[in-house]
Amino acid sequence: MKKNKKLIFWGIPAIVLLIVAIVGVFDDELIGGGHTYQVKIGNLDAVVESVGEVKGEKATEINLPDVICDRELRIWQVKIVDMVEEGKIVKKGDYIAQLDQTNLSNQMRDRMQEKEKADADLKNARIDSTVRLTQRREEITNALLDLEYGKIDLEQSKYESAAYQRKAQMTYQKGEIQLEKKRRDYLLERNRLKMNVQRLEERVEWLNDLIGRYQQAMRSTRITTPQDGIVMPGTNWDGSKYSKDDEISIWRPLIATLPDMSTVISETYVKEIDISKIAVGDSVSITIDALPDNVYSGKVNYVASIGEDHQGFDMKVFRVIVRFDSSDSDLKPGMTCTNNIVFDHYRDQPLIPTEALFRDSLKQIVYLKRGGQVIAQPVEIGVENQGMAVVLKGLKEGDRVMLTPPEDKL
Repeated sequence: MKKNKKLIFWGIPAIVLLIVAIVGVFDDELIGGGHTYQVKIGNLDAVVESVGEVKGEKATEINLPDVICDRELRIWQVKIVDMVEEGKIVKKGDYIAQLDQTNLSNQMRDRMQEKEKADADLKNARIDSTVRLTQRREEITNALLDLEYGKIDLEQSKYESAAYQRKAQMTYQKGEIQLEKKRRDYLLERNRLKMNVQRLEERVEWLNDLIGRYQQAMRSTRITTPQDGIVMPGTNWDGSKYSKDDEISIWRPLIATLPDMSTVISETYVKEIDISKIAVGDSVSITIDALPDNVYSGKVNYVASIGEDHQGFDMKVFRVIVRFDSSDSDLKPGMTCTNNIVFDHYRDQPLIPTEALFRDSLKQIVYLKRGGQVIAQPVEIGVENQGMAVVLKGLKEGDRVMLTPPEDKL
């Protein structure tokens, strides 16, 4: 019995020492998920992360037919009544989409009614021209007769008094003036009527041509592919992809593209608060949602100079194009990807987990363990990435920071 008591007596201190040792090991060595973390010197890249879409750098565009975009047709938007699904593999000449003909049909009917009226106006103008010019020619004939009578009277007046001769002379001169006026009126009337008829003829001709263009536009509402490829729908003003029942504007006429995947890009949009950080030539690490085991490299190839509104963002964004360094058969157009754009590199800097950062009033702090005490230490942070942060001021290698606040700070 005494022997057992000795074993128990000596066993308790051993267990206590073992627990202390285990706690010490976890307190000193546990990184990222324990109570403390020892500051280490390391490297960290500063990145801007954005979600994008895989595309071919070059693509064959399939736009609204030019005849539909003719502004004289006054068709500003066209509805898609049917469209093949995104990613469909097509051959040259295959069907892609059907556009609504309703507006075209209504506009053409209105123009045909206008043409009927214009035809009637032209017919009436020609008749009116014939009648009016006939009247003017009769007036000239009458003026010639009056002048001839005046001439005879003037010749016979030589046997009359001087006053009568003077009167006959004035009558003859008046007849000459009237004849000249009638001839001048005839020419003016002829030119006016000719211009009116010509204007109506031009309108009838224009309406005939316009109706022909409406007919051509209606025939072009069935959209087919110009070559083999994979169909990728165009995008609306808000960034959403076109599908059945969407409206396509003539100012944004791209219906779909057939991307060439020999050179691959990622089209992404970066928030205005981050756009000043990145530049053409920055390195990019790209991951594909559908290919989680693959990591691709690339570089920023284009940064837009003007911001725009885009679906899913509450602020202005800028279009950015990332070009992949290489392509493979696994990459398909339309895949969602994440772009980590590296805009700066921090080398040989103190690093801590972001979970060790806390905020006290307006400054960032860490809880530093030093000499058995916990100190609220202000720090200046450079950049955060992948759960780690670069410490520019406030800590040095070997310092130990807490990953959770002390109990008296909770």
